[in-house]
Amino acid sequence: MEYELTILLVEDDPDTRGNLRDILEIDGHRVLVAPSMAMAREVVVDDQVGLILLDRHLPDGSADDFLPELHGLAPGAEVIVITGYADMDSTIAAFREGAVDYILKPINPGVLRKSVARIAKRRQIEGELVREQQFADEILETAEAVVLVLNLDGKIMRFNPYFERISGWKLSDCLGQDWFDVCLPSRDRATIREVFLDTKQDIDTSGSIHPILTRDGHERQIRWSNTTLKDDQADTYAVLAVGVDVTDLLAAQERALRSERLATIGHTITGLAHESRNALQRIQAGLEMLELELDDRPEARRDVDSIQRATHDLNNLLEEVRSFAAPIHLQLEETSLPEIWRRVWRHLAVSRDGRDAELTEVLDGEGCRMRLDVLRLEQVFRNLMENSLAATEDPVRIQIECQRIGTDIVRILLSDNGPGLNIEQREKIFEPFYTTKSTGTGLGMSIVARIIEAHHGTIRVVEQEQPGGAVFELRLPLTLRTS
Repeated sequence: MEYELTILLVEDDPDTRGNLRDILEIDGHRVLVAPSMAMAREVVVDDQVGLILLDRHLPDGSADDFLPELHGLAPGAEVIVITGYADMDSTIAAFREGAVDYILKPINPGVLRKSVARIAKRRQIEGELVREQQFADEILETAEAVVLVLNLDGKIMRFNPYFERISGWKLSDCLGQDWFDVCLPSRDRATIREVFLDTKQDIDTSGSIHPILTRDGHERQIRWSNTTLKDDQADTYAVLAVGVDVTDLLAAQERALRSERLATIGHTITGLAHESRNALQRIQAGLEMLELELDDRPEARRDVDSIQRATHDLNNLLEEVRSFAAPIHLQLEETSLPEIWRRVWRHLAVSRDGRDAELTEVLDGEGCRMRLDVLRLEQVFRNLMENSLAATEDPVRIQIECQRIGTDIVRILLSDNGPGLNIEQREKIFEPFYTTKSTGTGLGMSIVARIIEAHHGTIRVVEQEQPGGAVFELRLPLTLRTS
């Protein structure tokens, strides 16, 4: 027997009961017997019983009375009614109450075996389907990958706990919502919708990388593999997308690329620095000697002063580039973040003299004290504030928010009311030598990023749904030790 059933045999006639039990046990089934409904209540064990053979007439009632109760006692069991009375009304009543077969006495063993075998086969198939579903659910629940199912209109049918974990979205909140409007950045919706439409047409769209928008406004980069789900008629009814979160991988690749650039810059600058300084020193020495000969020629002295200032600027530029390429070694100390940015704001008093400029703070009261390199963080806030002052017309309003995230992260938001950043600026602002100003090296924000990364933190431009002001988010770990 391929599939064994636990069968409850409810039959009051002892001979019939014994014969049926022998037949069923020979076929490999486990048989529980009861001569009455009262006894059946005692021996039935919930889902262990897969089939009930029920005599239509029992000492304590009829099958018509007991069928509803039996379905409650053994909800997964199927029922075959056994009777010596072949009337149409009772047959219809039995099927109406959920019986799957109706066998007449005297019972033909072959007929009984076929009916039981048919039920056993069906339950075997059902069991396999249940196990396959459980296996699929376990994979869905435990897979370290995004599993997303959309209907043909792009509405969310299902996503797995991993997606909930990385995005903050709950399936109960998103079920039936438009995937593109809820979970994607606005700038990418049209492009990704085209990918969705191609996938519906069974065009291969796997391997593309597109971001998702988390509940708290962050982006996670996902590499997608897409396919369609089809019904028995081979008609597409849904789109299945499986995604791997490559955010950290892409960030690591970007850091590696930046390190390669820095190594190249450092190698070049090291070679140039010595000769450049020697040349500048010779120029400076020559200018000082020339100055002595021009005491009586004020116009020529002004030209010499101009050359000296240019020499000084060139020397500072060389030093800034050299410092940028050098490794960052942190000097950590316990301090308060608000004290750092307040001190920087005071030091910028000359830059904002005569201007309508204000700095406001929003603090959550905890998590703003931490170990970090004070001078380096001053450089970070000075760069950010100077950029805001330079880009924003009066009145200038700069706001800094500081809050603790969980137990180990401090989140700082620095925003202004300036013109904000366009797409190109957001993408390139941390690249070395990128600048929109007519002066400067374009290294300020690159240095900011390097300092934050040296603290094992992150910095990013927060994308605004509505234009108006730049917003930078810094995340720093509360516990940081020098390596």
